[in-house]
Amino acid sequence: MNNRPIMFLTTPVVASLLLLAVGCQATEEKPKDWFEGGPMQPATADTLQMTARVLATKGRTEQAGFLLNRMITEFPDHLGTYTEGAEILLIEGRVAEAIKWLDRGLAKYPNQSILLNNRGMCHLLAADIPAATRDFETAYAADPADADYVSNLALAKALAGDETGAAQLWTRVVPPSDVESNIKLSRSARAKFKAASQ
Repeated sequence: MNNRPIMFLTTPVVASLLLLAVGCQATEEKPKDWFEGGPMQPATADTLQMTARVLATKGRTEQAGFLLNRMITEFPDHLGTYTEGAEILLIEGRVAEAIKWLDRGLAKYPNQSILLNNRGMCHLLAADIPAATRDFETAYAADPADADYVSNLALAKALAGDETGAAQLWTRVVPPSDVESNIKLSRSARAKFKAASQ
């Protein structure tokens, strides 16, 4: 008889201790991030990409370039390493280097539509309409519903003189009044592209 009450007394005490232990674990503080006074965490690919973008838009392209070199070393598998790198090079007017940067990305990610589309834009800036058209066609084939790919391929076709093909594509993404306007603008720009490519 004397043992029985002790067992009943011990059980609630053990249960209370277990609840306290579980409660302590559940309320244990999460590690604070750096803004809350915690330790500084290593930079992520996204953090470096956004920082490089901010620096470049403020005209601090040399510092942005330093971050891009760090990204290519630390995050060569991050798509933003290549897209952001090309954008920063374009801000500096370094079109040929931007194309090479995107080539590096395409070596890692063959037929990646974003990289192809971006490289196509660089080829347009270099007045290389055939190369731009090839890249835009490949990007468009990968995702024919993407309005950017449709528009860029239409532009390349219009600049190359294929106004019918351009109009068919633009009709999918802009109002009819804009299609004719785009054709006229492309027609007037065509001569400039020819002169620049020679």
